[in-house]
Amino acid sequence: MKKRWKKLLGSVLTLALLLGVMLPCGSASAAQETLLNTYGALFGYSGTCINLSQLRDADTLAHVKTHYNSITLENEMKPDAMLGYSPSLITKEAAKNSGYYVPSSCTETYLPAINFDRLDEVLRICYENGLSVRAHTLVWHSQTPDWFFRVGYSKDYGYVSAAQMDIRMEYYIKSIMNHVYTSPYGKIVYAWDVVNEYLHAQESGWQAIYGNVTTSPAFVKRAFQYAYDCISYFGLTDSVSLFYNDYNTYMEVDDVIQMIHYINSDRKLCNGVGMQSHLGTTFPSVEYYTAALQAFVKEGFEVQITELDVVNKDNIDQANYMYDLMSNILKVKKNGGNITGITLWGLSDDVTWIDGATPLLFSTLGKAKYAYYRVLDAYKDAGYGIGGTTGTQTAPADGWYYLKNVHSQKYLQTAGNAGGNSVNVEIGTGSGAVGQKWYVTNLGDGYVTLKNGHGYMLDVQYGVNEDGTNIQTYSANNADAQKFKLMKTSDAGVYGIATKVSNDARGLDVYNWGSSDGVNVCQWTYYGAENQLWRFEPCN
Repeated sequence: MKKRWKKLLGSVLTLALLLGVMLPCGSASAAQETLLNTYGALFGYSGTCINLSQLRDADTLAHVKTHYNSITLENEMKPDAMLGYSPSLITKEAAKNSGYYVPSSCTETYLPAINFDRLDEVLRICYENGLSVRAHTLVWHSQTPDWFFRVGYSKDYGYVSAAQMDIRMEYYIKSIMNHVYTSPYGKIVYAWDVVNEYLHAQESGWQAIYGNVTTSPAFVKRAFQYAYDCISYFGLTDSVSLFYNDYNTYMEVDDVIQMIHYINSDRKLCNGVGMQSHLGTTFPSVEYYTAALQAFVKEGFEVQITELDVVNKDNIDQANYMYDLMSNILKVKKNGGNITGITLWGLSDDVTWIDGATPLLFSTLGKAKYAYYRVLDAYKDAGYGIGGTTGTQTAPADGWYYLKNVHSQKYLQTAGNAGGNSVNVEIGTGSGAVGQKWYVTNLGDGYVTLKNGHGYMLDVQYGVNEDGTNIQTYSANNADAQKFKLMKTSDAGVYGIATKVSNDARGLDVYNWGSSDGVNVCQWTYYGAENQLWRFEPCN
């Protein structure tokens, strides 16, 4: 009756997991590894998408500082936010007096004012809290007000000439960048999406004035020249990168490469590609995405993963995809790819821009999902430790061990120190009893078996791949139910014990974070939590 009740509770908790409700966790991974001290340390920047109101909230800011060292404003640096939905015109002299950059070739009497108030507050908050900023974005067809392209900045008139628009573009780009780098907080801006989504542009003022999309757009090259002029003037060419940012880059690899080479045909103005990564577990495949990433780094481009989220069927589907994705990104990095940052596009599922989706690593602020832990697993399995260092942990050698649970500090044992088929496995105070001893045998394929001191094998009951499935001992039969993978951690001698029957998605778990003698051990979705981690202590 006790086991059936536990199984029922397990089913309820599984349902809660699938609905996105976070189980109490306090994971060892969460306590030791974060996105910041793993990916942030290795790539240079671990980022998130945010807005000013979120930055003003103390709890949100604390969460951001735990996991990220970079932010990208979701909308507040886009042209419509900086210029306004209707023009506020000032004289050319007033613009100069306000510190705007006015090109010498400008013949217009009036120019649009630029609202820096919200940007200035963002820069100050980030500066005071040790956060850097990816500036997003300067030239974009989608959120540039139509009046900016019109004669007299009026919707009642036609579009200006290409020569006139060049002057306006230079005015806008250099005024914003000059304002940032003359600010006392400007040094935290380390990258700019100079041009966004040009290859997907249609029906905007940019196309009305400059013509249809090509892979050699002269105005795009001029935009990068204006941006480069600024960072060169401030002596920042070695510390600030200029990017072409776009979505579905894996579908348009050749066009992106051709265009960047065109931009850089006279001198290197564009550092590389911002790979927006609004992905789904059904498309693109991890291999397809990785091929694009490899193509870009092969061309010598700097790459930043700029807008990562993954639409999915459920938590496990998302976690498996993200584990594979991050593993491949890490392989490209390890092979010399110049990947310098990863930005998640949103803090949590409840504020995602994608209606009805759950594409992020947190369900709500601070409540990590299975995908979060699998992303950290990918990092550790790639051989890295905290701070971007290469891990050296190896699997334990064949031999006898006591297995101490990290959370409870109790040992894996057979119930009643019994031996036999279908004997329950639980935790208990260390006594040195035969039922607490386990012989590790490495099978040579990444898996091990664990034989109890009584001669019976650790076994997933009936080989069932479900949360809450009981763990027992049973006679050796070479079934997958008796094979386990030892999941690496940053702590030497400590491993998670994943089950082969779940394809490593589930592992040995002390039920409900129990710490008393006799608490049951079952199979549960693997998070790397402390109640799922085991210290292997050699014994005779």
